[in-house]
Amino acid sequence: MASRLVSPVLVGRGPERAALLAAYGEARHAATVVLVGGEAGMGKTRLVRDFTSGLGSSARTVVGGCTDLGMDGPPFGPFVTALRRLVRAMGVPAATRLLPGGGRRGLARLLPELGEDDGDPDRALGRARLFEEILLLLEGGAADRPLVVVLEDLHWADRSTGELLAFLAQNVGGPGLLLVGTYRPDEITAAHPLRPLVSRVEGVHRIALAGLTRDAVAQQVGALLDHEPDEPRVERIFRRSGGNPLFVEALVDAGDAPVRSLRELLRTDVERLPEPSRRVVHAAAVAAGPVEHALLAALTGMGDLEFEDALRPLVRRRLLDVVEGGYAFRRDLIREAVYDGLLPGERVRLHRRCAEAISADPRLVPADRALIEIAVHWYAAGEDARAAEAAWRAAESARRAYAYAERHRMLDRVLRLWDRLPDLPDRIGADRAAVLEMAAEACLNAGELEAGIAVATAALDESPGPERAAALLEIRAALRDRNGEDPLPDLVRAVRSLPPAPLSAVRGRLLAELATAQRNHRRFAPARAAAEEALEIGRRTRDRAVQARALVTLGALAAAGADPATASDLFGQAGAAAADAGAHDTRLLVAATESDALEAAGEHARAARVAREGMALADGLGLARTRGTLLAPNLSESLLSLGRWAEASEVNRNALSLAPPPLYQAYLRVIQATVDLRRGDLDRAGAAAGQARAAMRGNSRGEESCLEPDLLDCRLARVRQDAGALTAVVGHVLDDHDLLASPRYGWPLLLAAAQGLNDHRRAGGSMERLITWAGKLTVGGRLQRAYQVTFEAEAGEPGLGAWHRAIAAWRDLEQPYALAETLVRAARAALSAQDRKQAAVLLAEATSIATGLGAAPLRAEAEKLARRSRLTSGAAAPPARREAPAGLTGRELEVLELVAAGLSNRQIGERLFISAKTAGVHVSNILAKLGVTTRLEAAAWAHRTRLFDAR
Repeated sequence: MASRLVSPVLVGRGPERAALLAAYGEARHAATVVLVGGEAGMGKTRLVRDFTSGLGSSARTVVGGCTDLGMDGPPFGPFVTALRRLVRAMGVPAATRLLPGGGRRGLARLLPELGEDDGDPDRALGRARLFEEILLLLEGGAADRPLVVVLEDLHWADRSTGELLAFLAQNVGGPGLLLVGTYRPDEITAAHPLRPLVSRVEGVHRIALAGLTRDAVAQQVGALLDHEPDEPRVERIFRRSGGNPLFVEALVDAGDAPVRSLRELLRTDVERLPEPSRRVVHAAAVAAGPVEHALLAALTGMGDLEFEDALRPLVRRRLLDVVEGGYAFRRDLIREAVYDGLLPGERVRLHRRCAEAISADPRLVPADRALIEIAVHWYAAGEDARAAEAAWRAAESARRAYAYAERHRMLDRVLRLWDRLPDLPDRIGADRAAVLEMAAEACLNAGELEAGIAVATAALDESPGPERAAALLEIRAALRDRNGEDPLPDLVRAVRSLPPAPLSAVRGRLLAELATAQRNHRRFAPARAAAEEALEIGRRTRDRAVQARALVTLGALAAAGADPATASDLFGQAGAAAADAGAHDTRLLVAATESDALEAAGEHARAARVAREGMALADGLGLARTRGTLLAPNLSESLLSLGRWAEASEVNRNALSLAPPPLYQAYLRVIQATVDLRRGDLDRAGAAAGQARAAMRGNSRGEESCLEPDLLDCRLARVRQDAGALTAVVGHVLDDHDLLASPRYGWPLLLAAAQGLNDHRRAGGSMERLITWAGKLTVGGRLQRAYQVTFEAEAGEPGLGAWHRAIAAWRDLEQPYALAETLVRAARAALSAQDRKQAAVLLAEATSIATGLGAAPLRAEAEKLARRSRLTSGAAAPPARREAPAGLTGRELEVLELVAAGLSNRQIGERLFISAKTAGVHVSNILAKLGVTTRLEAAAWAHRTRLFDAR
């Protein structure tokens, strides 16, 4: 009995369709990503098409699919198709208005309809800008009505497509955008570009299509036969198909014909076609689908009428679907079955014909696919020379599109064919060493670090000339640096490979890079020498980019040497030079380095401002969600110091959601763990510390990236009152690290260790050993000086003078948590000295600050100390007052009370542990707010209003 080859209704997918509709509803409020997974034939495409067709005109839908060329497919293939359709629907003018520079700096490389791109690719920032422009276009396309972007067959995704999709999944945020991808789970290997999204990215919805139930199979069979099927047949089809809808269709169509496998069943259906139709379907299986009408006709060699007659049975039986501009197999599994059934000679002949046809007329395929398809078909046809030349051209095209993984793969193909083709250097105009250098650089840009190191090493083994050797060593140094290895040996060797004369801009660039690496490893003297030589070369060659990189390092070195004025001037020069050179990556580096230096110097407010300015620059460059996140740890750390913890946590959350590089994630987690620790959430702090520790310890950045998690562990152990852990951390720090290499973290560690030893006498360790280390550490700037004087007080300097100096130092730095912590520990010392009144004042201020910060453990410590010492209940908390009049702050009320008592600025400073100058500033502010001109008038006002009578 005749049957329908394709079921007229979608059966058994009610829950999955409901899940898509729920995701669509969610996307109307916030962009959403959904991945639909299922084995071949499970109906992923059918489900998604049914869902999108049901949306009607309420949403705009654009579809793109990966070609069955797999990893050899065109870079960003499904996105290019979908974005091209989106631009066509929106109109080019509307699309370009959404993009910085109209898209010519990035997206025009993929979509020429946006206009001519802006020239040679920007290796440093181009890929990040491209990704951000695609995100802007998608979010803008969803502004007037919801936008659904469907990406089919992601199991065939190229590496660039996977990376772009991962970026979008982490960054889409505006309302109205729904991204839907389909894939086969069994083809997502550990190395597959889709693997991270499928396995662990938060916020990605996953829908798994299992086999149909027996009832659903019965419903599908009935729809195919146009009548109620008998139970034995349903049972037989259900058992043999496993509930796979495609196999159900094939089994119904085959009737009772015996077959050894389901793939054979699919081929059997093709073999029943007329011979001309088989020729067409064979050609379609070899061409990368979807295949354009003109290309398919050219491959068959048929006349127009004969070709159309051969196509009709294929379309009628739904072996091929008509799609925009051509044809595609209804099911990928059908194409695979047909391709697998071809004889080897047939495949070679058809691949050769594809390559010849597209080479003769590239318009037979979409513009983004021509070069890669020519390369693939010549390679499959066994034409080595033509395959190598085509791969060379495809590699250049991939470079211009920022598709670095695909560039590496094409260059690797050229290298694999090299020994078979003695004349290949003449054919492509490059020698083997040049190709190896390009491949290593492609690996660097693609993040394929181990492969890149191997390629660069192989190239160096071929004894290249000095300039090429220097370039290869520079690339290998960058690869090793990103891979957590020491880049210095390669950079030193690279500089030595180029003589000082004649003057060379390349040598200048290498010296600047070497200076940066040496500074990171705190090798300050050689770093300064390398930076100064690089600066001189940059000035003599008028290379502003080299000057900028050298000036950044010199600025950082001046900051490390506690010369803030010189550092500020050098950073200003570096920023100007980078702007002149158009070196935007270096401009961002200036912001990152300067903000870090300011934070290390205790200039927290200025550091936060510079970091924000850098993030604003990244935003203006269209790089807010890529390079901007690299400045987030700097901003967050400064906000932490300033006591603005809620802001710091928000910066951390936002930055971590954008998946920055692992080391930057670790920085953010250490800062957040510190916030959590100070708020009393020890479990969260411990978890964040654990996540950060692995990425930071042993990193090639030197001692500092190792000491940060150690400092956090020390503080955690102290708060947890874990004497064993404290002993272990302090021992590890003193035995395994050189604190002299990093006073920035050495001083906080010594202080934390001293506090721990004083708090937990059971902890092992020697205060004398800490004091010995403190005597060796240098002090650079106000912040390290504050740690030093606090350590001296903690280490037992007699009297309260050291504590007074420590309190004044932290107050001057406007670092509230450190101030409050020091006030509590000074109160302990005051109680030991039997100065209960002084202790009460200190604890009152500490409790007030801790309460305002939300520092629950510190507040609890202050209150416990007050109770244990039997201080009055009001001693550990600020006295209750009615709302402060005239807009006076809490500190100004304290100063006014002492003014009313007749104290001078010096006496007020001594009482409140502030400088006389600071006291004078407070007095001036009080006079202005009260509208009086003298201290006597202010005192009279306080007495007249009875403001302090309760005291």
